[in-house]
Amino acid sequence: MKKVLFILLACMPLFLSAKDKKDNSNPKYLAGAVTLTDGKVTFNYELKAPALSQKEIYTQMLNWANERFKPEGDLQSRVVYSNEEKGEIAATAEEYIVFSSSALSLDRTRIYYQLFIYPKQGACNMEMTRIRYWYDENRDGGERYTAEEWITDDMALNKKKTKLAPICGKFRRETIDLKDELFKSAAEALGVHALNAPQTVPAATLQPATPAVVPSTGGELKNITFEQLPENLSEIAASGRITLTANDEEIDLKADNWGGFGKLFNKNVAYLLVDQNRIAINAVMEHSDTYQISFYTEGSTQPGVVIECKKSMAQKMSADELKSLNQSIDTTKSYTMYMGEITNVQIR
Repeated sequence: MKKVLFILLACMPLFLSAKDKKDNSNPKYLAGAVTLTDGKVTFNYELKAPALSQKEIYTQMLNWANERFKPEGDLQSRVVYSNEEKGEIAATAEEYIVFSSSALSLDRTRIYYQLFIYPKQGACNMEMTRIRYWYDENRDGGERYTAEEWITDDMALNKKKTKLAPICGKFRRETIDLKDELFKSAAEALGVHALNAPQTVPAATLQPATPAVVPSTGGELKNITFEQLPENLSEIAASGRITLTANDEEIDLKADNWGGFGKLFNKNVAYLLVDQNRIAINAVMEHSDTYQISFYTEGSTQPGVVIECKKSMAQKMSADELKSLNQSIDTTKSYTMYMGEITNVQIR
């Protein structure tokens, strides 16, 4: 359970930081921005320098790599292989990605990756791959995981692939930014930044495989798939009503208690944020292994959508930790985050 709690905090999206990144719908970070090669997250880039020979490109890129990848403190980055005849340079990197930083807190992860450089006549191919992370290392050793687990489209985007998901969004965003910075720096080393700086990847226009179902005010509840859930649950909660049912007790929630969906270990999950001063809700959840989240459309006395969950974890969160959340939360309060694996979905 402790491991899962660390993973949860690792994957929560960025809300406020020195970089002030708030746009989770930027196409740069959406569908197609992270690619897989032989099952591994891999970023490829070609630098074109038609006026330069292979030897000139090799020399400049080796100089750049030796300057870019060198040990610093306990971070062990270095060029590990170079062969001018074959046109090959390889470097291993260990550095920090900073998600947010203030006088009171520092949220960052170590990132490890390998960079392969292939100079040729008039051009140079680059490949960034074998990416992994070590997050929250100062808290009981932290947690380690790979890019394939946390930043792929399935893990880090919402169902429609139109926004970064509440889970793992900040890792995907910062890794893409690091990749762009890396390729741009290499391009500038060859003096070709004006010709072919890194390009952003437009989001693909995707249609859901299964059309969403619109809740009605009458009829019986029927089972649907997770993919058929309506996209406007937040609006339903704001204009209508949202409740929590556990141990046969139904309690009203506020619209801002609804945190949305995500994925954890490839399972669909839903999460709630509950003010710790709401003693009744926290008491019920503390003693419940399963629960339901019900959404009532405006004026309806029957729930239009019911989401059944199996409680995965409960995590108390400080104001600093809440700054990682991508929604409007009162950071003067203390919250408990409840995350539950979705076991069934019904709609009226």
